[in-house]
Amino acid sequence: MRATLDKDPNVHEDFFAINDYQKPIKLLYLTPQTTDSRFLTQWIKAGEQSWGNFIVETIVKNEVPSSFPLHKTLAGWLPDQIVLTDWERWNAPQN
Repeated sequence: MRATLDKDPNVHEDFFAINDYQKPIKLLYLTPQTTDSRFLTQWIKAGEQSWGNFIVETIVKNEVPSSFPLHKTLAGWLPDQIVLTDWERWNAPQN
């Protein structure tokens, strides 16, 4: 599924609409197709609530925006890819 990042309650394919009203999203994978977009047209001109802006903010500040529900990231994937989860799954105890 391809979800937008807008916080518009009228957009049903928006990340927050899905996460808040349908089912919590546990993992987000931003592929090289997203992270390698055209900087000006698909990131800057796309507006504040775009995946491009989200990626720039995450890379520049070296942290996920505090308003975003997925805060844990696997090191070593930036800048080509971003994997975000709700908790640090890769350090889970093995049974």
